[in-house]
Amino acid sequence: MDSYEITANAKINLFLRVRGILPNGYHSLYSIMQEIDLADTLTINIYPERESGFDIRCIGRNDIDPEKNLCSKAKDRFLSSLRKKASADPSIPNAALWAQNKFPYIEIELTKVIPSESGMGGGSSDAAAVLLVLQEHFGNPFTVEELNHLAVNVGADVPFFLYGGTCLCERVGEQIKVLNPLSGIPLLIVKPDVGVSTPECFRAIDSKPLPEFDEDRYEAFIQSLNSVEGDKVAGFVAGGDLLTNDLEIPSVEKYPIIEKIRSSLLDTGAKYSRMTGSGSAVFAIYENTEARDKASVIIKNNLEFKGFDVFSSETI
Repeated sequence: MDSYEITANAKINLFLRVRGILPNGYHSLYSIMQEIDLADTLTINIYPERESGFDIRCIGRNDIDPEKNLCSKAKDRFLSSLRKKASADPSIPNAALWAQNKFPYIEIELTKVIPSESGMGGGSSDAAAVLLVLQEHFGNPFTVEELNHLAVNVGADVPFFLYGGTCLCERVGEQIKVLNPLSGIPLLIVKPDVGVSTPECFRAIDSKPLPEFDEDRYEAFIQSLNSVEGDKVAGFVAGGDLLTNDLEIPSVEKYPIIEKIRSSLLDTGAKYSRMTGSGSAVFAIYENTEARDKASVIIKNNLEFKGFDVFSSETI
């Protein structure tokens, strides 16, 4: 048996713009995704001596359906693509076995910390972790471009997690530019007891004209952000009105509590606060850990937010 243990970090969208619909029907996005230290853990055991098979167990959160988990989809896409590549290229190690679909038994134990329907990419991060482990185990059969293509076919956020850190992600999510890291920024994240459906959120966006998008201003901002030395928080917050999330409006319309959380976080002294992804989690950036920790006490003592998940985190 070969055993791998890997962490799957969450992400936040520092801002997120929807630019329209692509010919393939997916939405074209423009967003800075930022990896944070909140993480799931996966133990992946691979048994070469056992016949092909798969098992996944989820530990931690009881709102995860193992049958619908993206880890399974990632495994299926990887092995299917490897079978096709091995059939066409016999020079791949063990190509004869893989071409006949004779893969080892794979077992995944997933310990969940990242909440679902939060906009924090927990399922996508787990899926990327599976792809990275399988890529290593099978001797790196895919190029970077091929693995990226595999990832986006599992989920729009999955390619980002192959890179991590701070990235500008465009189109469906497969066009990625690695930026200078905005690491070490203290965060407070609040996840209310409601979840936002991503498809429903995009349908609401499609029913209205898209907000204006000034490409030149964004390019100038990304360039300036990529050259910041010193105060990273100040450099980011300087983006001003560019720092918005187009998916926040429909999410707030359905769940006003999201805006109440954001307003309360700003009232605690946060330098910036925004909903991440399609929600429902809201994050806030603080100047230092002391300010963040004081804010955490205030938010946890707010009776209106009783029972909500509150995470103290940091960008990585």
